[in-house]
Amino acid sequence: MTSNKKRWFILTVICMGGGIIYILPYIQYSFYNELQQAFGINNVQMGNLMSLLGIVATFAYLFGGILADKFNVKWLISLSLAVTGIAGLWFSTFPSYPQLLIIMGIYGISTILTYWPAMIKAVKLLGSEDNQGRMFGFREAGFGIFAFVYSQVGIWLIYNASPDINGVRNLIIYYSIIYLVTAVLSFIFIPNSTKTGKTEKTSAEELFNGIKFVIKIPAVWLIGLSVFCAYAISGAGLGKLVPYWTSVMGIDSSKAAALSSLRLYLFPFLAAPLGGLLVDKFKSSTKYLNIAYILLIISLIIFVIIPGTTNMAVLAVILGLMASFIIYTMRGTYFVPMAEANIPNKYLGTAAGIISFIGFLPDAFMFTLFGKMMGDAPGVVEYKTIFGICIGLGIAGFMFNKIVQNMLVKRSEKVHAENHSL
Repeated sequence: MTSNKKRWFILTVICMGGGIIYILPYIQYSFYNELQQAFGINNVQMGNLMSLLGIVATFAYLFGGILADKFNVKWLISLSLAVTGIAGLWFSTFPSYPQLLIIMGIYGISTILTYWPAMIKAVKLLGSEDNQGRMFGFREAGFGIFAFVYSQVGIWLIYNASPDINGVRNLIIYYSIIYLVTAVLSFIFIPNSTKTGKTEKTSAEELFNGIKFVIKIPAVWLIGLSVFCAYAISGAGLGKLVPYWTSVMGIDSSKAAALSSLRLYLFPFLAAPLGGLLVDKFKSSTKYLNIAYILLIISLIIFVIIPGTTNMAVLAVILGLMASFIIYTMRGTYFVPMAEANIPNKYLGTAAGIISFIGFLPDAFMFTLFGKMMGDAPGVVEYKTIFGICIGLGIAGFMFNKIVQNMLVKRSEKVHAENHSL
């Protein structure tokens, strides 16, 4: 097996774990009523479970980067998958509400704190400087396709055999087994991030110095803010497309569900690697992201301008899907500028953690904010206000990314001038 083939094989193993890692923490999105019945809890308590997960995850992004720089990413990724799988087996017993809170706290730690920055660092170290775009693009696509395969196999072969509470229990057990299998595969095939494969002996002072070093890099903050804008649009913003299509544009619920499946599963598989290939073609992630932001803003402006009437439904669907496709090309590549910012490898985990902390903050408040803006009976005005905010976020994201691009160009010119003078 050549070195290049080995890299892509290892990336596939990472994607196998990444495809399953977030399924159980968010399973209530697919089986809300069944789980509520099985747990015997109310809607507020169901919401509290997700709120706890979000709170833990928000801070886990920040501190997870420190762990990724201190410990071997091979161990962190494998441990994360194993712990989540074991917690899943506990989850399948439909425990009491206090135990469910503990499990959600464990999920927040095992899927973010010990996993996310370590995974980002593993992918970055796996690729060369010339194929970072492709690596991150195919990583995003791989996560999506494996998640789709796992969920479809589970639903059609396991849940449908007993479409009730027992079917959900069996489905959770099935997912838990996949976690454990991918943990073993990750431990076998993901390479060590240290020369010895052992934990790096790092003092508290050295860790603190690493944080001080990273937070002094302006590009880290700007990349995080750019990710924040794109992530807010893709999740909290475009997540309102289906209710807008059905309640305002008069599209049938089953058709809207099919369009949603297309947007959530097929688009990441197609768009993320395309974005990665374009980044490598442009030889600059920031240059591509600027173009993507411009196209996204244009599509959202037209989307907001067209009347919210049924005769405009087809155009509203096309523009909504266009914006979604563009944003998924960006989601596959918006961490690539980190690889171009000349951050030392020993601080990559800390940088990824800080960027993720900033970038994924929308999970902590944007859904609640948009929910309050919608009210009990949202109409054209409420939805278009939300999509208008998305336009503002797109403009802000473009500005943040443009600043990063200018900084990287100046640094490159400075290095070139210094080398030329020698």
